[in-house]
Amino acid sequence: MIISSLRLRNYPEDKKDEFPFNLDLIKNLEELQFEANISFFVGENGSGKSTLLEALAAYTEVPVAGSFRLEDDDSLAAANELANYLSVRFSEKTRHGFFVRAEDFIGFSRHIKNEIKALDREMHELEENFTGGDLKLALGAIRGQKDSLIHRYSEDLEAMSHGEGFLKFFTSRITAKGIYLIDEPEAALSPTRQLSLLTLIMEKIKKTGAHFIIATHSPIIMSVPDSEVFYFEDGKISKIDYTETEHYRLTKTVLDNPESIMKILS
Repeated sequence: MIISSLRLRNYPEDKKDEFPFNLDLIKNLEELQFEANISFFVGENGSGKSTLLEALAAYTEVPVAGSFRLEDDDSLAAANELANYLSVRFSEKTRHGFFVRAEDFIGFSRHIKNEIKALDREMHELEENFTGGDLKLALGAIRGQKDSLIHRYSEDLEAMSHGEGFLKFFTSRITAKGIYLIDEPEAALSPTRQLSLLTLIMEKIKKTGAHFIIATHSPIIMSVPDSEVFYFEDGKISKIDYTETEHYRLTKTVLDNPESIMKILS
């Protein structure tokens, strides 16, 4: 693992009533020990798992795949503040990796599309206004940047389905040993594509030793062998087997006996 532990340092008394420091999870946060290359943050909406993952992204300063830089995203202001009081121990330092929220991916797709358009405009303006020297050489560097983006992400991620684009992104960006922080990837992926993502993740862990920390509600995603589950419940975090999570038990109950469940709900 690249991240070996995480804890909260003392924060000023005048912050204790401010979000996110007023959350029971933050008040009760004890040191988390990471012992697997893939760790899951699991819990109900509002349990604090995404807030802690976002704060970890701010602390590690990994690149963000979204519409904004992490420090400029107003929705991540609380996470940025919390990051100032985290203490994270690394087994080794790395700048490789990324942070991505499925909800932000459309914005990221548009950003890549706009970058390609901007390079096209730059080449057109150069061709129109070039006055001397080797035009082919001058265009080469710009065309190289455009070709690199297209090779990495495709010419138009938006033209793909959300799931196709999301998987293309993962395939292109998970290339080295690094820290990969992913928030609720199932929001963009069908069950089949969730399995495709897991296959990719397990392959990259085996080849590079990458470290993945994923916040999820999906029993499919959290079923990866040799992973660990941090369960966020009642303002505390505990390590449990994924079959002990409410997500797994409820999903299994519904699938095993849907008629009975529907009768209860009706």
